[in-house]
Amino acid sequence: MDFEIRKTTTEDLKQLPDLYKSAFGKETNIPKMYKKFAQLKNSPNDLFYSAVTKEEELIGFVHVKIHEDMFEECKDFATIWSVRSKYKRQGVATKMFRFIETELKKMKIDCIGLIAVETIEANEFYKSLGYGMQNAYYKKL
Repeated sequence: MDFEIRKTTTEDLKQLPDLYKSAFGKETNIPKMYKKFAQLKNSPNDLFYSAVTKEEELIGFVHVKIHEDMFEECKDFATIWSVRSKYKRQGVATKMFRFIETELKKMKIDCIGLIAVETIEANEFYKSLGYGMQNAYYKKL
């Protein structure tokens, strides 16, 4: 599979709702998506990357939210990411994670806290990349 990983552009956002629906089966609040991207795209604590084919098809997306933990000796990050369904199990997510890990190391970030959908497939994927599971709780307010 031939694709590049680049910083997300406003043009990439046109395909993001379809990618999101493909990956999660949910609709996107499109006006909110554009507004939040405009607000966050220049923030040093928010990184946006797109995986794009030569034909400019958006096949993967990641939003990395960097924060510093005030108790531990490391910086940390949380991420929201997805890969278009028809491109799953073709190395897209692995390449994106490795790319992100490399970028974060350059920024002297040495810890990763991953927030992700809990499925058996996802858990096996994270384990294959060397991530370990710790207790986590979630509540929608």
